[in-house]
Amino acid sequence: MSLLEQIQKDYLSAMKDRDNTKKSALNYIIAQIKNKKIELQKELEDIDIIKILKKEIKAICESIGFLEKSDKKEELAEEKAKKIILEFYLPQCKSKQETKEIVEWLISELGITELAKQRWQIMWAIKSKYGEEIDWSIANEVINDMLK
Repeated sequence: MSLLEQIQKDYLSAMKDRDNTKKSALNYIIAQIKNKKIELQKELEDIDIIKILKKEIKAICESIGFLEKSDKKEELAEEKAKKIILEFYLPQCKSKQETKEIVEWLISELGITELAKQRWQIMWAIKSKYGEEIDWSIANEVINDMLK
């Protein structure tokens, strides 16, 4: 089952369960997916949908930041719930330890001798081999720790 099919199935389930927060979040994502499909004039793959989800989660995080400063607790709770709902559809990222093992393996595989100068090669290899499975902030942190 594709990611879009899963989202649509869960949307229908949320409608039946009268879960308005989940229904609202998924309806918005489905609309964003349809808009992107029209823009690109092609069927979207799961990786494209993941990018849409990440973009929307980032926007929700910004909204949460503003709401925390204001005194709108009900809206804040709803935004946090939407964020949790959307994060469910993202693939699990590798842990810091797993990322470290991957970076170490790539260093030996690529024959990296000067990590500071050849850092881009590692990042490029991680992106091409692991894509969305790696959290880039964790990968950067691991490499920075190795440089110390």
